[in-house]
Amino acid sequence: MPKRFIFMGIFALIIAAFAWTAADSWQKKQLSKDTPILDKVQETTVASEASPIIVVSSLFPWYDLSREIGGDRVNAKLILPPGVEAHAFEPTPGDMISISQADLFVYTGDYLEPWAQDILAGLNGSAPESLAIGKDLAELPKAAPEEAGLDPHIWLDPMIMFKAAGRLAQTLAKIDPDNKAYYYERLENYQVRLEELDANYRQTLSTCKQQEFIYAGHYAFGYLAARYGLQYQAAQGFSPDAESSPQALSELLKSLKAESADYIFAEELDNPQLAKSLAKDAGVKILMLNSAHNVSKEDLKAGLTYEEIMKNNLKELSLGLKCQ
Repeated sequence: MPKRFIFMGIFALIIAAFAWTAADSWQKKQLSKDTPILDKVQETTVASEASPIIVVSSLFPWYDLSREIGGDRVNAKLILPPGVEAHAFEPTPGDMISISQADLFVYTGDYLEPWAQDILAGLNGSAPESLAIGKDLAELPKAAPEEAGLDPHIWLDPMIMFKAAGRLAQTLAKIDPDNKAYYYERLENYQVRLEELDANYRQTLSTCKQQEFIYAGHYAFGYLAARYGLQYQAAQGFSPDAESSPQALSELLKSLKAESADYIFAEELDNPQLAKSLAKDAGVKILMLNSAHNVSKEDLKAGLTYEEIMKNNLKELSLGLKCQ
């Protein structure tokens, strides 16, 4: 049986269970009509206290953005398990229930999370507000000719993240208009920091002796390279599942030698074997970059932020590209 049909079959069962739970809850409410007036007043008082908006995000950048813009008015949740490769992720039944219980579901777009529309369509009238935050922000084609569509790694450009932050603030204000001023104040502060991050990247990367960085991973840093005028080569295409061809690896080795590079870059959450092999053949060392799709369990627990990831990436690039 095709995997998609199995997925939708499981999803249908979950929706049925969700509907039964809702019906059961309604019946219990009807049975409670004889509750003393004092108890009802107490329940109303508790319910009137504003609860944080539940925002479920598909990827770490949108999860962190929800924390930054939403502050204590938002309960941010990330459905991507720590350390899991985002491109290979498929939601579990528990993830589907989490999305159904959210006030807002944030994802990049159909090109990176093709499962998102299936879930939202299946929820029908009980679907949460949703935000395809990357819609119309993706501009660069994917790395390889055989990969149709656009590169989805938009968050690695701080100024695209600037636009995404505005979209999220607007959506939160729509859901929770009483706190509109709060969200926009936090947006303004966050966008100032993104502009400072962009300025630091521009200043630092304009002083580099090398203008090309070689990456032993999938093609994730195209937006960053385009924003700051760098050349960029990767061992794989858009998807980390793609095999690295012998020709592609040969070209990377040639570029490392032509640039007189001292370093090759690798992804923090990827298997390091390819990077180690290329580094050994080229006689270079390895520096780590984080494409920010996701973070490790330890980093998530420690409260690592998008800004911190990008600042650390800049330090690694500055060293690897011999910037002043």
